[in-house]
Amino acid sequence: MSANAEDKLVIMNEEELKRKQREKLKKLQATGGNPRPARTLFLFNLKNPFRKACTSIVEWKTFKIIILLTIFANCIALAVFLPMPEEDSNNTNINLESLEYIFLIIFTLECFLKIVAYGLVFHEGAYLRNCWNILDFVIVFMGLFTFALDTINKIAGVPPPAPAVAARVTSQPDPAVRRKRRPIPLIPSVREADSEV
Repeated sequence: MSANAEDKLVIMNEEELKRKQREKLKKLQATGGNPRPARTLFLFNLKNPFRKACTSIVEWKTFKIIILLTIFANCIALAVFLPMPEEDSNNTNINLESLEYIFLIIFTLECFLKIVAYGLVFHEGAYLRNCWNILDFVIVFMGLFTFALDTINKIAGVPPPAPAVAARVTSQPDPAVRRKRRPIPLIPSVREADSEV
C-alpha cells in the first residue's frame, strides 16, 4: 500500500509540474515568447526601441557591476565624511557633498531604467515587487525630494536651517536660569565698603 501511495504522489507531482509548465508556456505565448510584461507604465510595449535599450542596459552584466561599485564608493564617501559643528566644513567635506550629487544622478538613472524595463508595480517581476528595489526607490526618492527642497529654498532666498546652533541653545540654559540654580557669591562694592568705614 505504501508503494501505491508513493506512486500516486509521484504521479500527482508530475501532473502538477506539467500543469505549471503549460501555464508558463501560455504566459510566454501571450507576451510573444518574452517573459516581460506586454506594457510598462502604460506606455512602452515590448517592441518599443527605448524599452528594448533600457532592458538591454539593465541586464548587461557590466552595468550591474558598475552599480555595485557605485554603492561601495557611496558607502566609503559616507564613512569619510566628517560632520562638524555650526555649519563648519573642510575641503574634503565640500568635495564629498558635490560627489553626493553624482551618486544621486547614477542611482536615479538606474531606478528609471529598471522601471521602464520591468514596469513599476502591476506586473510580476515589476520594479517595486523586489524588496531591494523598494529600498533603492525610497532612498532615491528621498534624495530627489531633499534636492528639490534645497533648490526651492535657494530660489526663494530662505537660509538653510542651522541645527547645530539650535542644539547649542537648547543644551545651555539661559544665564538667568543658571543664576537661580547656582547662586553667585556677592563681592562687596566700593560704596558699600566706604559706607561701612
